[in-house]
Amino acid sequence: MNNQSNLPKIISVVAIALGTLDLIRGLMHTVFLEYAAGTIAGLNLTLPNAIDQLQLMAAFGASNFITGGALILTGLYFRKGAHFLLGIIPASYAIMIFSLRYYRTGYEASQANWGGAPMMRIYLLVCIVVFIYGLVYQIRSNAVEQQSDGRVMT
Repeated sequence: MNNQSNLPKIISVVAIALGTLDLIRGLMHTVFLEYAAGTIAGLNLTLPNAIDQLQLMAAFGASNFITGGALILTGLYFRKGAHFLLGIIPASYAIMIFSLRYYRTGYEASQANWGGAPMMRIYLLVCIVVFIYGLVYQIRSNAVEQQSDGRVMT
């Protein structure tokens, strides 16, 4: 975790931890797909569209591998990039939530139990808290730098 940045080390630590979690999520959504879909998400795999549900879940797993790798690499080598990812991930999920709410009109309510949702709420909350902490840390660091240089911050 040797990268030059005016961001705190906790950003790298959290990015690596969440990246590792994403790799596990990727495994669950791909290698253990049927178990995750039926047992954790509670999808009804007896329906004719079961393969469609599994395909979408597996595609999501592939993106978990990408996100996991990106978080780990940026946490190790590019803290500013890790900080950016910790902000963009919850923003992306917010877009997803709004689009689902927009397009759900005319469809029956989901029958799945989405067992991974509570863990994802914590994941996203951690992203948001650490992202905001990083912003505050940068603002304060810049203010201290300006004061030590004799410049006045307006």
